[in-house]
Amino acid sequence: MFAIGCLWTGGCALDSLGYEEEVTRTSIKSQQNKLEDDRIEDKHPVFDASLAVAEAFGSCTFTLYKSGSVTKLSVAPYEGEDKSLAGALFPNRGAALAALQASPDADVIPSMETVNGHLKPFNDGLYAAIEIAVEKGVPGGFAGKRQLLADILSALVAMRPSAGPAAQAALNGSAAFIGAALILSGVVPALPATVLADAEQRAADFQAASYYSQPTGFYTWTPELETIFTRDRFLQLHDSFADLAGVALVLGSDPALLQTYQTVVALYAGLTNPYVSYTVSALVPSVTSVAALEDVNGLQAAWQAQNPKYSWTCYYPWVAFLPASRSKDTDYFNTVAHCDWSAFAGINVMDLLIAAIRDGELDLAPTVDSGWYDYQLYALETLLLPERGPESDHLLLTAAYKQKLIDTFKTLITETRETHVKQLAGGTLGMPPVPVNLYPKLPVEPFPTFYLRTARGYRFLDAFLRATLGAGFLDGLVRLREDGSASPLPLPSEIKQTTELVYGLHATACASLGMRPESYLLADETAAIDQNAALAAAQAWLAAWRTDPDVLADPRVIVPIAETEQGSRYWAVIGVKPLRIAAEFVAGYEPQTVSSGHCVLDKYVPHRYDLLVEDQVEIAGTDTAPPTREELRRICDEQVTHDAIVAALQAR
Repeated sequence: MFAIGCLWTGGCALDSLGYEEEVTRTSIKSQQNKLEDDRIEDKHPVFDASLAVAEAFGSCTFTLYKSGSVTKLSVAPYEGEDKSLAGALFPNRGAALAALQASPDADVIPSMETVNGHLKPFNDGLYAAIEIAVEKGVPGGFAGKRQLLADILSALVAMRPSAGPAAQAALNGSAAFIGAALILSGVVPALPATVLADAEQRAADFQAASYYSQPTGFYTWTPELETIFTRDRFLQLHDSFADLAGVALVLGSDPALLQTYQTVVALYAGLTNPYVSYTVSALVPSVTSVAALEDVNGLQAAWQAQNPKYSWTCYYPWVAFLPASRSKDTDYFNTVAHCDWSAFAGINVMDLLIAAIRDGELDLAPTVDSGWYDYQLYALETLLLPERGPESDHLLLTAAYKQKLIDTFKTLITETRETHVKQLAGGTLGMPPVPVNLYPKLPVEPFPTFYLRTARGYRFLDAFLRATLGAGFLDGLVRLREDGSASPLPLPSEIKQTTELVYGLHATACASLGMRPESYLLADETAAIDQNAALAAAQAWLAAWRTDPDVLADPRVIVPIAETEQGSRYWAVIGVKPLRIAAEFVAGYEPQTVSSGHCVLDKYVPHRYDLLVEDQVEIAGTDTAPPTREELRRICDEQVTHDAIVAALQAR
């Protein structure tokens, strides 16, 4: 029988003394952590006479020295004819762009959400392509997960006849466990009738636990991905030590099989993050013969004494065949709640997370064992702590704009987490002078640290995949799309292009603020990245982003966070909304300007830009499993407004 135990339910007997006080304290701190306007006295840009940029204002081109400048960013209201845009919610960026085209004052530039809108389908499709490739394997090389399970099952069945009664019972349990995983893979295993019946019951029990087994995210794109999701969730949550001990015996008896298994588990530790549980590899040294299975209880006691339970495991198994990955955000939640999520009743956990990051309680910097998710999360840190980015001396942010960055963090972490749900002409001489008003030219939302950290995440992922699966493994893969089609480009080419694009956006954002992009690159980045090619890639994308199919794709997604006694809790992005911002040079910190031809500087003025941002919500206390992407989008289309959508999600 499948046993979830007290996983995420808060039903275990835990020492919860003081946890309510701690959660309440954190909540109060979150409310008291008010945002304030930046002070110009805290900004110290350094002028560099060798750093100049040419910018066009109409038919006039000026050379600006921005290195000593500071740009103020604030949120501006929609007024007059544009007032209807305030609070308007659209299903996608294409619809929002169409609405903005009717405004004569609109000047739309890509927000960080829009850049992420380009990256999100790529991230999903890349992960999906790897999932399918690892499932099938590569002829003559990597055997694949399904074949790995089949080979383990064959070895378990072959061991049964020579085992004593207790060991045979343990092997039967192991065979039923692996058999259930194969059934969830769509395969009917060859097993004795009683063992097969046990395997079928385990598979049925798990499928009935819909909160855990129901595919979500990109795993709903194809039947094969749905199967992978459900089967791998089962392999994460199964917690019978005896069943896993039998698997460890098989792996320890076959070095090639053990190597394949270790390759699989190493993959997900890097593709997402390190694990919450021990892998079966940790059991192998303790299970050296069939005889060791005659006393499974003694074996378990001895092994657990030598391998203390990870402090962050909470309700997940001590050891698992394919463990779930941990993350800094979930680790923090579990620490605050002492693994009992009932402590969060009535509390928005997103706000707790944001407060912890802003106050320095939670450090998002990747560690030596971090996976791709940690790198993605670290890129988002600059949204909550913009003062840590080198661009800070060039930006004067109002409290309202800082709130915009917090809202951006909420949507981007929701979308990022959902990817990992299973586990960016001169005048004519001789004419009279033309006075021109100058303002900050922003081709993209100007937070270069976000783009740089995102690019480094892709570099980590590419190097990790090649090191783990072999240099040639990716060569035959292509990215999958939500409609089931495949990208025409090989996956290695798309990874290279995407990495190059985000480095180019970093360089572009730096230039817009008067920063030298190469000053912030590591030595290996300078050697590996063609900065001219990266800048050209960014310029090409910025010229065409309004028609980019990935940007125009439906961004509405939903991701579960926890299942508690109070019901399901999840984060969702429910639509796109326009946001008008104002950008202006701070008096006394304007750029030095050289006019071109007959054009002369009149004055520096503010300029308004429009960003496409997203609406993120947290839903808690529902009685059912979270809806799939498709169900969420149907609810959003039916309800239309923010309040109506939230009410419908809450009432499920």
